[in-house]
Amino acid sequence: MTKRKTLVWALAGLLLLAFLAAISIPNLSRSRKAAYESGFLARSRSRQVVEEQDKQQVQLALVPPSTAEKKLIHNGELGLVVADVHAAAEEIERLTELNHGEIDKVEIVESGGGFLSATLLVRVPASGLENALTQFKKLAVRTEREQVSTVDVTREFYDNEAHLRNLQAEEQQYLAIMKQARTIKDTLEVSEKLSDARDRVERLQTQIQLMTHDIEMSQVNIALTQESEAQVLGIHWRPLYGAKIAVHELLGGLGDWVDWVVAALVKLPLIVLWVLTVGGSLWVVWRIGRSVWLRFFKPKAAENPKISTAPGPPAV
Repeated sequence: MTKRKTLVWALAGLLLLAFLAAISIPNLSRSRKAAYESGFLARSRSRQVVEEQDKQQVQLALVPPSTAEKKLIHNGELGLVVADVHAAAEEIERLTELNHGEIDKVEIVESGGGFLSATLLVRVPASGLENALTQFKKLAVRTEREQVSTVDVTREFYDNEAHLRNLQAEEQQYLAIMKQARTIKDTLEVSEKLSDARDRVERLQTQIQLMTHDIEMSQVNIALTQESEAQVLGIHWRPLYGAKIAVHELLGGLGDWVDWVVAALVKLPLIVLWVLTVGGSLWVVWRIGRSVWLRFFKPKAAENPKISTAPGPPAV
């Protein structure tokens, strides 16, 4: 009786274990399958995002912005002769600030003879470029050069904007995929692509901002030279300027002469050493050459004296 009870309990235990195994094994396989499917879904969606992005960029590149507003960059260049370079430069700075512009560079250079020149790089609103150029020219004795150039950046500007929208959409899709990732591998993969997309978005935004600034603010390059000449009978005559140049050249020549004398005195021992070396070498060469000539050539000349053809004394 006891053996039968033991056998019954053993069979019951085996049946219970089989029942538990039948329940747990399918659930475990289903969880692994779900994890694999979620990772595969994340990878496939990321690839799909990139493919759709490339297709959209190609389609946008083929569509010309014919109906869009023109985006033009206007730049100006002036060459002005002024009575006072410093005063003209200060007035240009004042006029630029008055026109809500920007001053990028101011450089004043004094060349030989006290001749002054200056280079200014300013920015003024593109809508007021002509007015600003007119105000700048009023400061000059005469205008030697004036040029206004225009660059059409319409297509480049709108292509960058379309590319930026696509990158921002790609960034949002990666964020959505990130929320659905189930494994660490998929999370790291999507995170890397998301970081790359954000970096491209920031660089493109900076490029668009710089281009927008160039479109809204025109750059003007101004070269100033000082008027220091007087006219006599219609001829340009600059006696003072010529005298300054001559004095400057005289002082420069004297300075070069003094530098040469000082250098010669400092290097005198070296010069003497070179003279002795070269002189001694020439003396040795001369002695060797003379001894060779006396040894090999002069005896031959003595052994073969010239036969005299002069008539001898008359015979007695």
